[in-house]
Amino acid sequence: MLDAVLQGMLMGLILSTFCGPIFFMLINLGLTSSIKSVFYLAFGAFLSDLLIILILLYIALGSIAESQYLNVFYYIGGGILVYFGIRNLLSQPSTLEQNELSQKDLNKVFLRGFMINSLNPNIFFFWFGTMMIAFNTYHNNKDFVLTHFISGLSVSFCTDFLKGFSAFHLKKYVKPGFLKVLNKFSGIIIIGFGLKLMFFH
Repeated sequence: MLDAVLQGMLMGLILSTFCGPIFFMLINLGLTSSIKSVFYLAFGAFLSDLLIILILLYIALGSIAESQYLNVFYYIGGGILVYFGIRNLLSQPSTLEQNELSQKDLNKVFLRGFMINSLNPNIFFFWFGTMMIAFNTYHNNKDFVLTHFISGLSVSFCTDFLKGFSAFHLKKYVKPGFLKVLNKFSGIIIIGFGLKLMFFH
């Protein structure tokens, strides 16, 4: 069981090193908003990962992976990324003072994290691959597999939160002009992820 925990934690650390769209959003929120908003975004991505894992565990894998359904996810996910990337490009960065969001805005941040993570086929493939490895490693022992993924998800959530948390505490060292550059840069990167999903998958 301890091996399942350690292997799951390693998997979570590997996932946390991916510099996908959620990474740039976490850094942006950390620099321009509150720690609470960082938590909501990270928690949205966490619940999305949990949902994907449950789907892979309890629904026939073959029907989900059919190309006709997968292409729909590519285009929907890519379109959403392009939308949020354009919003970043056009938006004016906040001041470096803490910008508290209303509960309604926090719910939108949560939903954004959930949707972007859920509609990214790369996340699906990551969990699909790691699940096949886990079932093989633990000889189809469901308790060990669940322990493995619970450990991995916990580490992934904590490291995602720490990214935004670190950015929040570094904001006093950041010059105002840097935020404008960061907004443009992260917007272009997120649009790039979206276009790649839509046309170069």
